[in-house]
Amino acid sequence: MRMIKYMFLAYKTLAFNLLRGCCSFSKTRPLLKSSTSKMTVHAPWNQLPNDIWSSIFERLGLEDRLRFDLVCKQWRSNIKRTPQLLWLMLPYDRNSQYLSFFDMCEGKIRKFNLPGSAQGGWFSGCSKGWLFLVTGMDVDDLRIFLFDPISRSQIPLPPLSTISSFKDSFTARHPGWNPAACIINGVEISSSDASQCIVVIKFSINNRILALCRPQDERWTIVEGLLGDEYYYGNFSFFDGELYACILSSDKENNNQDPCFQTHSIILGSQRVNLKLISSTPPPTNLIFAADADESILYYKDSFRWPYLVESNGQLLVVTQVYDRIMDLDDSDSDSDSDNDNDDGDRTSLFMYFQAATFQVKKIQTIDDTLHTAVLTDVGNQSLFVGAGDCLAVKNCDKLYKNCIYFLHDMDYSLHKQDYPLISREAGVYYLEDGSIQRCLPSIKTQNHCLYMYWFSPNIKSRVLG
Repeated sequence: MRMIKYMFLAYKTLAFNLLRGCCSFSKTRPLLKSSTSKMTVHAPWNQLPNDIWSSIFERLGLEDRLRFDLVCKQWRSNIKRTPQLLWLMLPYDRNSQYLSFFDMCEGKIRKFNLPGSAQGGWFSGCSKGWLFLVTGMDVDDLRIFLFDPISRSQIPLPPLSTISSFKDSFTARHPGWNPAACIINGVEISSSDASQCIVVIKFSINNRILALCRPQDERWTIVEGLLGDEYYYGNFSFFDGELYACILSSDKENNNQDPCFQTHSIILGSQRVNLKLISSTPPPTNLIFAADADESILYYKDSFRWPYLVESNGQLLVVTQVYDRIMDLDDSDSDSDSDNDNDDGDRTSLFMYFQAATFQVKKIQTIDDTLHTAVLTDVGNQSLFVGAGDCLAVKNCDKLYKNCIYFLHDMDYSLHKQDYPLISREAGVYYLEDGSIQRCLPSIKTQNHCLYMYWFSPNIKSRVLG
């Protein structure tokens, strides 16, 4: 009874103050306009201009963005007009029960619990808000999924065993690695809508073939025989509904720098996919720039090049990362009859290290099925992200540097020398204005191989809070 009495007194006091306020307000200005007064009519909330919707959405945190998406179709449609989110997926320990991401725009760590069915798996890449998850430790029982860390959805893909002669063709193994990590080194999907997407994977050893599927397919479709013996696939990406793939030459004598362009059609059931092959990256010059007195340590300029495809303002860019190389050679083998085929005769390389030196940005244009490229020295207020994971352009994020390239490349040197398990993390920011590089992520020494990191752009559209 005492509680009811207090509540009654509180409401009574509130009502009294409201009435008093209204009375005093009405002395200077009528509370309601007369029928003859001109009334101001505001537009309904669902007719707000798009720039206001985008401004509201940009100020929301992740959790509020997810709730924003669930309110109605009108709100959901405006999400498409907002800037992309960009996270850095941190190294995943197979014994962990969650995934960790660093939000590049908000500067905070985000953690997402893994369902039991995904724990202990292997993440072999990501694309358009989906991670490529592989479970199982034997080639015969490898299961592959598209996994969304926000909704925790898992969409199964056809098993790799449906690829003809799979066991004979994909036999590479490395101690401590999941079999999938030895096989797959690139993944891309055509759309964030997994029910409509096409999945493409590239292989580590057989790098002259591609495999495509749709989530509802029973088996993978193999694309082979399109490249000459000296060529192999590099980075690939979907653009304007077509699949573009960079091809590179392993022939160091091939100095033809003229870009070429080929188009092929791939049939997936009743669906046709256009594959456009781009050859616009000439082989590296691989020039010896410096050496010590006995030439046991060599420093090569322009030793390796790797192109990335990035969609930017409705255009397709080729961003080429150029590496220098340092080699430590074993002089004890200099007089032996070794059959080693390397740049330094018979001497064995004890260790080599690749370091990002510069970047080249070109705009791709196709006119009458002819490839044209134009060099870009400025990308305006954009930040380009290249390397492992999503390659994309982000703009209008105050926390990011503009007119620059964020790069990320994890290279496991244990493949070259097993007793030195170093993962070289060539990561940093390249400034297009002056060509300087700021390196901000260290390399790590670990016994757990493939602790890689990925650029990851979460897809907020059509998500359900877990």
